[in-house]
Amino acid sequence: MNFKGSFLLIIFLFSSQAICQEKKLETIKFKVEESKNNPLPGVSIYVKGTLIETSTDFEGEAFLDLHNNNQTILLSFLGPQFSFKLKNNVDFVYIDLASRRVSYFKNGEKIKTKKLMSDSF
Repeated sequence: MNFKGSFLLIIFLFSSQAICQEKKLETIKFKVEESKNNPLPGVSIYVKGTLIETSTDFEGEAFLDLHNNNQTILLSFLGPQFSFKLKNNVDFVYIDLASRRVSYFKNGEKIKTKKLMSDSF
């Protein structure tokens, strides 16, 4: 194999390795409540800077398939608008609008709780 062929093979191997290392999609569950045990249907949930969005059902639940890489999530509904940074390695996000807090969970265990940020679109 000549130098040119070797060079092309090396480029191909590096590019295929980079493609294989791309993060897989993970399904993140969101639960939005106006207050404890008072789900809030119809809340729009957006990933900032993308066209990815969903909205909560009558149980205040929604799901998004994401690469789960510290993206900013925006909440929109009648009333104030909020945002928060999505944490890596979570599979459930609980949003309590009464206390203005967001809690992150992985495999049923709470990882962290933070305050929601007021936001405008």
